[in-house]
Amino acid sequence: MVYWSGSTAAATVLSSINADQLEETNVPVTRLTRGLLPALAIATALGAALTPAAAAAPTTAAATTDLTISVYGTLTPVVREYRLTCDPDGGTHPRPKEACEAIRKSPGTIKPPPPTANCLDRVYGPEYAKVSGVLFGVEVAAGFNRRNSCEEDRWQAWLPVWG
Repeated sequence: MVYWSGSTAAATVLSSINADQLEETNVPVTRLTRGLLPALAIATALGAALTPAAAAAPTTAAATTDLTISVYGTLTPVVREYRLTCDPDGGTHPRPKEACEAIRKSPGTIKPPPPTANCLDRVYGPEYAKVSGVLFGVEVAAGFNRRNSCEEDRWQAWLPVWG
């Protein structure tokens, strides 16, 4: 499971709402709904603009990475467990520089593949891993395995992280 938080920019909100979208959602468009739409967009944009700066943009201290990585084998307890910090690269990981570089190259790997992904049903290995902590200022908790091609792609993208 992955936990993400963030805010929407005012320009994105204003450009993403229009009367045609209301028609697509089977909401009857009347003179009243067309008049309320701009008011709703402005209110939403003001809400995003009035969000405190600390919540809208993470500070340098909050944008750090501090992860606990646990790697498991077949029917065994933890095979390896590390603490990895990035910026500066360190922790108890044997190769923190390589691990942090892999994370920087593909930070989206923390997200699992969508349920509609077309994955080859083949087991690539019995290993699995758990990652928890803070990734670029965002609290995360994710599981990795090698049960199909999509999961194997995630595993290989972060191969240096597993130690």
